[in-house]
Amino acid sequence: MGKSSSLLSIAITLLLLVHGYRAMEEETNQQKQWQGQWGNECQLDQLNVLEPSHVLKCEAGRIEIWDHHAPQLRCSGVSFDRIVIEPQGLYLPTYFNAPKLSFVVNGRGLMGRVIPGCAETFMDSAGGQWQGQGFRDMHQKVEHLRRGDTIANPAGISQWIHNNGNEPLIIVSVFDIGNNQNQLDRNPRAFHLAGNNPQGQVWLRKSQQEPQNNMFSGFDPQVLAQAFKIKLNTAQQLQNQKDNRGNIVRVQGPFGVIRPPVRGEQRQEQDNGLEETFCTMRCTDNLDDPSRADVYKPQLGYISTLNSYTLPMLRFLRLSALRGSLRNDAMVLPHWNVNANEILYVTNGQAHVQVVNDNGNRVFDQQISKGQLLAIPQGFAVAKTAQSERFEWISFKTNDNAKINTLAGRTSVLRGLPLEVLTNGFQISVEEARRVKFNTLETTLTHSSGQSGRRSDA
Repeated sequence: MGKSSSLLSIAITLLLLVHGYRAMEEETNQQKQWQGQWGNECQLDQLNVLEPSHVLKCEAGRIEIWDHHAPQLRCSGVSFDRIVIEPQGLYLPTYFNAPKLSFVVNGRGLMGRVIPGCAETFMDSAGGQWQGQGFRDMHQKVEHLRRGDTIANPAGISQWIHNNGNEPLIIVSVFDIGNNQNQLDRNPRAFHLAGNNPQGQVWLRKSQQEPQNNMFSGFDPQVLAQAFKIKLNTAQQLQNQKDNRGNIVRVQGPFGVIRPPVRGEQRQEQDNGLEETFCTMRCTDNLDDPSRADVYKPQLGYISTLNSYTLPMLRFLRLSALRGSLRNDAMVLPHWNVNANEILYVTNGQAHVQVVNDNGNRVFDQQISKGQLLAIPQGFAVAKTAQSERFEWISFKTNDNAKINTLAGRTSVLRGLPLEVLTNGFQISVEEARRVKFNTLETTLTHSSGQSGRRSDA
């Protein structure tokens, strides 16, 4: 009995060991499979300049969409689009499943957002002033837009835009679909409150695209009539049936929304405590004003940053932006993004850009021009050299307080190392190590010709 019990115990032990080994082997195989599919997803061996993959044509403009399935954008967890609104065009109210940060590349216009639970603060009474005669209209805040404005918009907040100028209004936007505000899949999803999209949501890669209608079209018209207390035929009009104008339509007649007059080119800053409430929080700032630049040198250019310290709304989006402008032959010193991916869009001119990955390989080495996009992963080192009279770009970063470290310059990582570390690490003399540390005194911008800005803190 004792012998059989012992044999049984040994058999059970062997069985457990075999099952344990198989479980470990299966887990290892799953890990290998996972690494093969996703583990190297962001160890990109080659970066490419990206162009729009889809164009949605509308009555008064177009929406150009980049393929967010491209490895560079997929790894960054973002999608990107560019909307072009013709004069007197109206981008109809739309909300998205992810927060977005936008930049006005060209033109001017009006923008309104509707924040749930917030009051209508713009009012127009029947007599032109409050006389107890009721209101002509009441709606939430309307803002003037101009070139250089950067606009923060949380997920689920409806936004409309009107071009009241004489030239196309061009706006580029990054959508942080990897943000925790997006509780759906990693696809950008537009929800139209008015208008439609006859081409369907092509970015979802469906085998067959169905036209995308507005949110009211899915309800029974009788339900809408009861909810709004309106006639049935009016409820049917809300559904935009047989309307193929798209989501950018042409305004017929004057666009008489209530808005304050424009007072000069300088944007009024709100610093009165009202920003503590979400309803009144400022969502727009201008990055094209050199007087607000963080780095400025007339012969080189300037760099302006926008983060959650300067625009508190960005705390909710977890996004930030950098606006750069370089003169010909000026360069941005080699650096890397410490805590963010960078989506760089060229708004004017050309530059030569080099990017180096974690293996020390050059994964991008070419010219990038106006209208092109480049995604630079976190930690990858990048250097930019202007090759036109003026090179301008906007970078969106996936952190509300994005930081960089430089490889060269007065505040660089090599400047902070002891000479002995440099001499032993690079097998150079002490004198050569001193040149590496101290020859470049700029912090961010320099001349590509090698001139040292010894009296500059740029």
